[in-house]
This record gives sequence, structure tokens and C-alpha cells, in this order.
Amino acid sequence: MTAMAFREHSSSPMSRQQVVDLARAAHLAPSIHNSQPWRLRGRESGVDLYEDRSRALPGSDPRGRERLISCGAALRNAELAMARLGHLPITTLLPDGADGPLLATVDAGPARPPSADVERLYRAISERRTHRRIFMTGNSRDELLPTLTSAVAPFGARVAVLRPGRRRTFAGIVWSAAQQQARDDDMRRELREWTRPGRTGDGIPARSQGNAPFPVDGLLARTPPLTQTPPAWVQEDLTNGTIAVLLVPRDGREEWLQAGRALENLLLTLTAQGLVASFLNQAVQQEEFRGELAAVVDEVGTPQLVLRIGEPLVSVPRTPRRPLADVLDV
Repeated sequence: MTAMAFREHSSSPMSRQQVVDLARAAHLAPSIHNSQPWRLRGRESGVDLYEDRSRALPGSDPRGRERLISCGAALRNAELAMARLGHLPITTLLPDGADGPLLATVDAGPARPPSADVERLYRAISERRTHRRIFMTGNSRDELLPTLTSAVAPFGARVAVLRPGRRRTFAGIVWSAAQQQARDDDMRRELREWTRPGRTGDGIPARSQGNAPFPVDGLLARTPPLTQTPPAWVQEDLTNGTIAVLLVPRDGREEWLQAGRALENLLLTLTAQGLVASFLNQAVQQEEFRGELAAVVDEVGTPQLVLRIGEPLVSVPRTPRRPLADVLDV
């Protein structure tokens, strides 16, 4: 919708409480190490989303790629909250240019009653958890591919599901990437800071971490043994659930935002179906493995995230959030 059309069809100004509702939904998005790298500014017609570069993770995310993906996930939640309030969300990406801190604006468009799908995804925002525990055994859900595809397609992203015959190769890729990270002092130091006991409001507390070795412990909070080939348990554990790779056509700040919107839409779709997901992102965080990862799933484009999807054996608590007043200006 053009700006002129928006002015012609826009509704009455939003209340302060409605703006707070948008921000609260955005603030529940997943983020790298639960760093919550966003700031929000309320306006009469909606909310602005800013990148908070003070919460950068230079060891794990030197280009800010996962920071932008995290912000894209927050943006998707704000859009769903806007739709839940009965307005078509009007989203503008990077309105000040690709390098500016203002990442997106979400404005209230024409009145539109929320659909059943919007209601379902909005409820899932508060129910979603990153599952860093074990999955039910033998529950590969490869038939999920059409659902995953439709969840990410509106944002220009694709999902590839790893075929069973490729699991050994995939295990070798993620194990090699994990070995590199286990030897990287900067990444280890950064991870210790964001998982240290006593941290409140952000980071990943012990109760939300994996309680079994890699790949269940996708954070590498427990250093894996330094072996050239994956131990038997790695490939065995990867047979549980579905391995999915999220790809976008190119690497760039707009594409990263779109990947984040696609990711959150996918995660909320899974949550609404009673499924959970965890991340195995070592092979996308280590640039030299991204080509191998695309090849093992027979896809072109740039892999952005690796997800393990399945049924949880146990439930996990939600990771903490900073007070909303710390991230929202109204």
C-alpha cells in the first residue's frame, strides 16, 4: 500500500495501551543468546523498531547477521499483534537506508477483523519456547515440509528438510563447525558471559539450557570432546525429529530481517501445532561451512539458520526478558 493510500484508509490513532501491546509481543521474540538486541519507539499510528548495537556479540555474530534476524523475529510479532488489534499492519523495512539503526516501522492500516490464523499465531507468541532439551525418539516429521514452506514463503525465504540419507554428512558438517567454536576463545568467553549464573533479564539461565551433550546442547555450553569425527551419539540423536535449514536468496541486512520474520512465523506455526524447535547454528555461524550446508540439502541461496523440529519429551521454561520499559519509548 502506498503512503497516500495509507493516509486515506488509516484508522484513528492508537492508544498508549495498544502501542504497549505491540511492544510486549515484539519483546517476546527469540534472539541470539537471548540478547534482545532491539529498541522500540511508540507512535500514534504504530511502532518503530531499532537495532540496539550496544548488545552486539562480536565473537559469535561479527557481521550482526543474527542480531538482524532476531530483530526481524520481533518485527513479525509486532505485525501479528497489530493484526490482532484489528488493523492491517503496514510494514516498511529500512526506511532510513540499509545502514541506519531504524530497521522497520509498523503502522495501523485499514480496519480488518483478525482471522482465525492471526488469533492462533498471536496466542503462540507467549507459548513459544526454544527447546534445548531432548526430543521424543523416532518422530521425524518430514511431512511438515509443506507447512514450513507456506510459513516462510511470504517473506522470500525457503526451507529445506534434510533427507535421512544425508544425516551422516550433516552430522560431520555440524560437528566440524562445533569443534572450531569449541577452540575459539572469544566465542567461549562470550557464551560464558551470556549463560553465567545470576544473570537476570536476559541471557540463557541454566534451567533453559540443554542437559545432554551436543547436539542437544546446541549452545556448546558443555564443550564437546575434540575428535575429528562425530561420536556415535551425535548422529544417533540427530535421527530424532526433523532437521530444517532456512535459506534466503542473498546475504544483506534486508534479507536478514526477512529471515527473522520468516523464522518467527515458522516457530509460531510449529508452536500452534504442539511442536518445538531448537537451533543448531554452528554451521551457519562459521562462514566456511555455509556452502557445504546448502549442498547437503540440495538448495541454492544462503543458509541462515538450522532448526531441529520435533515433539518435546519435557517442557522448558521461557527465557527471561528485560523490563519492557528498558526497550520501549512511548
